[in-house]
Amino acid sequence: MSIVVKTNLFSILTIILLLTGCGSLEKKSIMLNIGDSKEQVLSIMGSPDDRQLQGENEAWQYCQTGAGFGYHDYRTIWFFRNKVTGINSYKSARPGSSCMTDIRPIKWEEAPNTAIEIRNR
Repeated sequence: MSIVVKTNLFSILTIILLLTGCGSLEKKSIMLNIGDSKEQVLSIMGSPDDRQLQGENEAWQYCQTGAGFGYHDYRTIWFFRNKVTGINSYKSARPGSSCMTDIRPIKWEEAPNTAIEIRNR
């Protein structure tokens, strides 16, 4: 193999690795399911940019700057008793802002409904 071919092949492989390692919030969150544990979310999404608690409810927020042309992308992962109960998304397009400054405060009334099933034996 010539040096030019090796160099081109190396460049292509490097670009592929970089693109797959930096998945968007959309691509990462699509891998989550209702009932997943916090550990599963951490392994897919990484550490949250914001974490809020209320009783047995928890909300983790993630943001990505420059997700698209002129906007930031956000995902809120909702937990009840350490299990995923839902995922919400929103966008922000405020000029000159970072995604961290536009993270919304959690509105607990927007949390997904949870039902606890009690069975008699």
